[in-house]
Amino acid sequence: MANTLVIPELFSEAVNSKMEVSLRVGRLATDMTDMAEDIRTCGDTIHFPTFDRISDAATVVKGTPLVPEEVNMTDSTAKIGQVGKSVRIYDKDSIQVKGAMKDKMADQIGEVMAKDVDKNLVDEMDTNAVYKVPTANAESITVSEIESAFDCFGDDVDSANFAGILINHRLRKAFTAMDEFTSISKTYAKDSNGVVENGIVGYWLGIIPVIICDNNTYDSATKECKTYLVRKNALGVIWQKEVTIEEEREAKHLATDLVASDLYAVKLMDTKGCVILRKTVA
Repeated sequence: MANTLVIPELFSEAVNSKMEVSLRVGRLATDMTDMAEDIRTCGDTIHFPTFDRISDAATVVKGTPLVPEEVNMTDSTAKIGQVGKSVRIYDKDSIQVKGAMKDKMADQIGEVMAKDVDKNLVDEMDTNAVYKVPTANAESITVSEIESAFDCFGDDVDSANFAGILINHRLRKAFTAMDEFTSISKTYAKDSNGVVENGIVGYWLGIIPVIICDNNTYDSATKECKTYLVRKNALGVIWQKEVTIEEEREAKHLATDLVASDLYAVKLMDTKGCVILRKTVA
């Protein structure tokens, strides 16, 4: 089979596009790709740019100069991971690999690769998050428990500062049953909350997206849901510039293997920027 099955640049773009729309946890992460060095090798260490907070402002006194404070960065590192998928197309089937079929292949490859990235983002939060709030039930959640998660941030609770709430599908009914979430008599409830669209079941306090995701949000050992309240810029991800697409000829099998892979790194840059809600809190 002399001709290639796909144009790598175009297929790469299609896979990358599907990955972006398939990400659930990834929507809560800040893309730091343009602020970091290029990633090239799986297993290497990459640095996430994290600026330290400056101290409080000083009262100006006439004749007394202000003392400049140095801007520092905390070295926040992560291991570069790699996600990939390979599919085999036999020569007898290759004639069918046309426009619509190529789109479906790109969609499926992008979806399974996005799932791997999402899983690792959740692992990163499970490993490094400081704040944890216990829930009374393993497969339910209450308004009071959600508000307790917000209380972890003291007075810094502006709704616009939160990236979203991540829940397992088992908690969808608990959310839709909350008047605080669905009742239009509440000034902060958003119309159409409870209607799932693109993985979002609604907006907490009218602005914070509540995302349904079953990827790594249920502990099968303890049989309990894991919920995550995430602030903006707490979770970060760095991507390879483009998905790598390769074709490998398997002549003895009269087939061609199509291989897609992508390098990435994830980091909970602010360990106090995420709250985990679950029944069993370590």
